[in-house]
Amino acid sequence: MFGRLSIRRFSVMIGVGAIVLVTGALALSLATNVDRVSTATSEVRGMLGVSAARAQGSKGKPKISPVKARPRDFYAPNSEDLAPDKMRVIACGTGMPTPRPAQAAACFLVELGNGDKFLFDIGDGSVERLFGLQIPTAFLDKVFIGHLHGDHFGGLGALFVAGGIAGRFTPLRIWGPSGSKPELGTKAAVGHMEKMFAWDLAGRLGQTDVRGFTTKVTEFDYKKA
Repeated sequence: MFGRLSIRRFSVMIGVGAIVLVTGALALSLATNVDRVSTATSEVRGMLGVSAARAQGSKGKPKISPVKARPRDFYAPNSEDLAPDKMRVIACGTGMPTPRPAQAAACFLVELGNGDKFLFDIGDGSVERLFGLQIPTAFLDKVFIGHLHGDHFGGLGALFVAGGIAGRFTPLRIWGPSGSKPELGTKAAVGHMEKMFAWDLAGRLGQTDVRGFTTKVTEFDYKKA
């Protein structure tokens, strides 16, 4: 009887000791992590303080938002200076008619060193890529459409509306093919697009500058393209 009780007491003592050791280890780990978090928080606060000071300037006055390309450790389109005698082509979309999350439909942006910019096709999803380049929409006003398949001009409506809202105060100029019948040409397609957005335009009158909600279409003979 005595032997059994001693063994039980000994087992209980071992269990209690193990619990104490585990609890102590957890407490030490938590304390170490708290110190690390506190140190990291102090470093982040310091970095934010430096950034805020730089943004405010030496006398506390807001500085103009930077316009020069920022240093990067990777290549990003439109992140380098363009010389006056150079041109840059950015593929904003190379996809197919079937939508893909990571690949917009056909759209190529051509930028010249004199500041001119031209869009060749404006397929679905490409406007998001264009806006991601942070180019003022006033300069995205010239679109050349190769043919009237949806994956080559399906994003025209998005550019038409978003550009008109975001600072394009001139007509969106569009070049595209004629058709074997007038109703199959670019003028007819764009005209129907404008009718589709009639409610959108009417709802913005009086609260938005709507000068950009117009188009100027030039057709080329599809037989000679």
